[in-house]
Amino acid sequence: MEYSEIAVRLRITKVDEYQFLSCLKHSLWGSKTARFKNWQKGDYLVFIVDKALSGYAEVAGAPFRSNEKVWDNGLFPYRIPIKFKQILAKNDRIPILGDIRDILVSKWGNSYGWGILNQQLITDTAAEKIINAFAWKTNTLTQTQSSIEQFLQEAAQLREIDTNTQKRKRRTRRSMANSLITDAKERQEETIEKVASVEEDSAHSKAQNALIKLGKITGCSVWVAANDRNRYFNGKTLGDQCLEQLPNMGLNDEAARKISLIDIIWIKQNAPVCAFEVETTTSIYSGILRMSDLISLVPALNVKLYIVAPKERQEKVGNELTRPTFKRIGLNDFCKFIPLEELNKLLIKVEDLGGHIHPTIVDKIAIGYGEEI
Repeated sequence: MEYSEIAVRLRITKVDEYQFLSCLKHSLWGSKTARFKNWQKGDYLVFIVDKALSGYAEVAGAPFRSNEKVWDNGLFPYRIPIKFKQILAKNDRIPILGDIRDILVSKWGNSYGWGILNQQLITDTAAEKIINAFAWKTNTLTQTQSSIEQFLQEAAQLREIDTNTQKRKRRTRRSMANSLITDAKERQEETIEKVASVEEDSAHSKAQNALIKLGKITGCSVWVAANDRNRYFNGKTLGDQCLEQLPNMGLNDEAARKISLIDIIWIKQNAPVCAFEVETTTSIYSGILRMSDLISLVPALNVKLYIVAPKERQEKVGNELTRPTFKRIGLNDFCKFIPLEELNKLLIKVEDLGGHIHPTIVDKIAIGYGEEI
């Protein structure tokens, strides 16, 4: 694409899948306030859904006011017509990592969420780079438009699941806020973490075995960490009937070696979709570091990251994920915590549903630490 004659102007906004599809259906963007005075015909509006760039539209006319109901979460009477130019399939969307994150940080700093919330204008080279990121992706605009009602129905169902998940997360946060950890308890936990035991190995292998079973139920191929695949659990090795080698991701030998040590990776169509580090009693930091390596080495991967540990370690996982080192690269936005106890319950519920469960089922029990953007 060439933008040398006309300066590229764009804004970014964050919505959920249902709002995104509603904008597509009605070719409209709305606001509760009259904010469109300086918007120009031809400006781009880029949409973030679930922390990934999902598509973009072009301002197609002058702003106006209307009380006709369009969105299900508010009236938003101040409106501007838009024409969508590109939409990406869910599994092909562009995570807010790497170059995209760098652009936002350079414009608005690490707390770049306010720029997205207020749809601040981005111009020149930064705007060109964001639009150019879409050029390498398949445009599913026509297919999405032709099946818009079906997609809206699916999005509504997912929103209901997300709402229930958010309620559970709020209850968890309130519980955490009411608990105080003394220095003595912290020192005691660090001491326990230094003690390697047969009991720990067994708990770790049991969790990996559960993730292997769940991954296969969702239709994924499963990679077991290279240093764990020969461990025995229930009379067979963990690597039995799992992938013998990782798919080629274009990495050098050192990068591939680091990623191969991640405890469990679910893979579909030769691409990682979910990665898990199991931390039952040992140091959490090393597992998170491997997750950091993954998104730093391959920022374009649309892979979900999870730390699996007993519920009692939830606060410690949060403290590690929100370290400045990891927040700087956005790891806390993409890595979630799964209580080991909830993982086992989920596996029991879906054991007989092989082929009918999507990998995102784990998000029903996952707890995030990201900052809203």
